[in-house]
Formats: sequence, structure tokens, C-alpha cells
Amino acid sequence: MSRRDICVVIRTGVDSDEQERVRGTQQLRRLLLQSGVEGARLLRNGETSDGAKAGDAVVVGALIVSLAPAVLTSVVAMIQSWSARAAGRTVEIVEDGRSLLVSGLSEEQQRELIADFRRRWSAAADEETSDGRAPT
Repeated sequence: MSRRDICVVIRTGVDSDEQERVRGTQQLRRLLLQSGVEGARLLRNGETSDGAKAGDAVVVGALIVSLAPAVLTSVVAMIQSWSARAAGRTVEIVEDGRSLLVSGLSEEQQRELIADFRRRWSAAADEETSDGRAPT
């Protein structure tokens, strides 16, 4: 299976301000780039995870991350660890209308959710291939 783009949405808590969200987004982006993803860039206003309809403004707290399915488990574990380091942080991973909230999970819950996410990811890729469309 080839590279996929996911959207990573960061929420830093009700007591945080925009500067804190910007710092958190930058910090998580650096960690993602060090973790083996192919790319991590700021989401543009109106853009979807496939890059469609990009506007000029950056969406604070949202990244488009390009990765191979093989690194999904380690990326989710790293995001979970990062979100647990500060009170109120939550991270949501969105891909093709499916989402996974990666915050406050036990290891078992994390494994189950990742397995489900990967099954849905694989099923979507199989469906795209059977439709004659190339997977992204």
C-alpha cells in the first residue's frame, strides 16, 4: 500500500490561547518529522487531506501528515505520548472521513483503535483499487 495523507487536529485545552496552539502544532510537527513520516505540513484553510481547495490562511492546530501504513502504529503511539504530556491536550487523526481520537487511551484501547483504523484504511485502499482508481 502506498503513502496516505491524514489530518492531525490538535486541541490544547480550554485554558490555552492561540500562541500555545501554534507552539504545540510546531512541536508536534517536528516530532512527526523525526518519527518516520514522509511529510508534515500545516493545513491551509479549506484544504482536505487530499490537498483539494487550499486557501491562503493556515489553520492553527492542524497538520497534513503523509505516511506509509507501516508507520501508523508508531506515529499514533508518539502522538498519544505527546498529548499526555500536558493537561487538556487532545489529538484527532482524520483520514477520508474516518477519525481516531488519540488522547487518554490505555495501551489496550490504543491497540484496538489502531487495528480498527488500519482495517478501515486497508478496506478503503482495496475498494479504490477494485474501482480502478489508484490508491493515494
